[in-house]
Amino acid sequence: MLIAEAGVSQRSERYFFTPSSLARELFYYPTRCGHYFCDHRYSFSHSSEIAQEGDHNRNIMLFLIQAGAMELTLSGKTVLSGAGQVVLFDCRNPYRYTASDGLEFTWLLFNGLNVREYYRRILHGHGGRPCFSLPAGSEIPQILDGLLSGCAADEPPSEADCSQMIHRLLCLLLLGEQTSAQNPDDSIARSIRYMNQHLFESLSVQQVAQAVNLSPSHFSRQFKARTGYSPYEYIVLRRIDKAKYLLTSTRQSVKEIAYQIGYNSEENFIHSFQKHVGISPGLFRKYPI
Repeated sequence: MLIAEAGVSQRSERYFFTPSSLARELFYYPTRCGHYFCDHRYSFSHSSEIAQEGDHNRNIMLFLIQAGAMELTLSGKTVLSGAGQVVLFDCRNPYRYTASDGLEFTWLLFNGLNVREYYRRILHGHGGRPCFSLPAGSEIPQILDGLLSGCAADEPPSEADCSQMIHRLLCLLLLGEQTSAQNPDDSIARSIRYMNQHLFESLSVQQVAQAVNLSPSHFSRQFKARTGYSPYEYIVLRRIDKAKYLLTSTRQSVKEIAYQIGYNSEENFIHSFQKHVGISPGLFRKYPI
């Protein structure tokens, strides 16, 4: 494939996508993707001629480094990324990257829906670092390879399939790839089991952390990084789920339900229910939504 960029081997691949108006409105969508083999002559920046064309600098960029190394300067900070690492950055901010000899990497330029909210949360979950390592057996290389393989065979995935792939990538980057179903003995899986077993008792984050032998602060950070929300929010939401079930399947009063699911007053329960559901328990019982 002819790629007229200095330092890019001609065995490299590059493909383009033109999203429909439907994709721009409702989907996650790629605009370009590629698999590059480079030497030290390769570099690219937000001010490069290619970057200045079209919508390149309005997208999010994802790199997966397979071999060699890349030096990046993102918003004035320099980082080095090597094999097995992912780099994620917003092309609206100043960027520049250069290759070492022997660099091989897969890249995806994409946009759509709430990608920047995902981007913000992913970086926050990695301590603000745009470069981080993937766990062994990560699904991310397979997803990227599937996208490229389809393009190479002249059978690119549909816009809906692309959207699902990108959404899967974002979820894996945000929440991690080791779910409680995969490893039932880890501390987060055990904490969820403990909370479910004691959900309707007087339950604090400190109690749960103690049950899995972690400090409350470390437990809270780990739990949110894995699930996307805090332990306290998990407790509240599961209690609300039980309240919805009781409101629609029993004749118990709102007050009885409040105490049954762990609230210490009817008022606190009503306030919490309305905050998370948008209507009062009484109205939900009449019009379950």
